[in-house]
Amino acid sequence: MKNFFDFIGGRKMFFALVLTIVVSIFLYSGRCDFDQWSNFCVWVFGSYAIGNGVAHIGSGISNSKPRVN
Repeated sequence: MKNFFDFIGGRKMFFALVLTIVVSIFLYSGRCDFDQWSNFCVWVFGSYAIGNGVAHIGSGISNSKPRVN
């Protein structure tokens, strides 16, 4: 399963794609309108971007060496 997630772009990208596909099905089936669809996609992208940002900042902080004055 790790190879699949690596191919897609990671677990966060996989779940972002799944959520986008699900809400797109809702849009095409008439269960939501375009405003709801676009708002949901904005939240999915925002969650993905913040999750990646926090993960990269956290790994950068843990890998940094302390400064000596």
